[in-house]
Amino acid sequence: MAEPDVQYRIRPARPAEIGRLREIEDEAGTMFGGLGLIDEARDVSFPWEELRRLVDDEQVWVAVDAADRPVGMVIASVRDHVAYVEEMDVLPEHGRRGLGSRLLARVADWAQERGYVAVTLSTFRDVPWNGPFYRRHGFRDLCPDEWSPGMGAIRDAEARHGLRVDARVFMRCDLPRVDSCGLEVRVARQTRRIAEVVAFYRDGLGLPEIDRFHDHAGYDGVMLGLPGTGTHLEFTAAEHLEPPSAHPESLLVLYLGDRTAVDRTIGRLAADPVPSANPYWDEVGVTVADPDGFRVVLVADSWR
Repeated sequence: MAEPDVQYRIRPARPAEIGRLREIEDEAGTMFGGLGLIDEARDVSFPWEELRRLVDDEQVWVAVDAADRPVGMVIASVRDHVAYVEEMDVLPEHGRRGLGSRLLARVADWAQERGYVAVTLSTFRDVPWNGPFYRRHGFRDLCPDEWSPGMGAIRDAEARHGLRVDARVFMRCDLPRVDSCGLEVRVARQTRRIAEVVAFYRDGLGLPEIDRFHDHAGYDGVMLGLPGTGTHLEFTAAEHLEPPSAHPESLLVLYLGDRTAVDRTIGRLAADPVPSANPYWDEVGVTVADPDGFRVVLVADSWR
């Protein structure tokens, strides 16, 4: 790997830079010219609206030069409960300076922070800056019988966009565990509204879905990670037991770091705040209720 160049740094992409990201994508794509791997008559650009959404969600990072101008980018999403590299591009004139390695490392850090156990991607198997590059960074090729449920649809979409799918490969890098003390914790709760509850915590609060099961000894369940804590929530549904009742002092308190993060989360939830039974929580944060009435406090600070 090339030594990291100190004139570059990695930061989240900004909404005003989406046009620049398109330029990077187009210029990097010229490196495939003449290889016979892409039908250049078709549009293989990353969808504009999806790119904007991922930029807003801070899942797109850029490598910027000394003038803070983006010269490379990586787009990350979540597919089949693990992190997924949608696309990574570096301007050819800024290549071989370690930017791809640094962008990839940022995705891995983000994935670990969010509690994901792996990063996956699809790429050309033998192009030097594709498959061989990722193998040097710990990725391994997946056989078709190892594909996750959504990979077939990804491959079909690539074919529709004119990519030579016979030359492509899915790859996976399993991430090391980051639990500092070796202790793992699961907090489990039953619900009659599992779909609504999961949507609240996953889509609203932004907790990553890390696993789910169906009809295991009469239970359905979904597990959501609490990033960076070694802890996850489990919501289960079963017919033979009554779920617990909410109490105003049964709280899940999430320390989001600042007011911007709290406001962004409230916006995703589209939920009205509720007064806290303990006035302290109204002083330091915002309380919302999930579909079962259990309360979550969003604190605009860190715990320590």
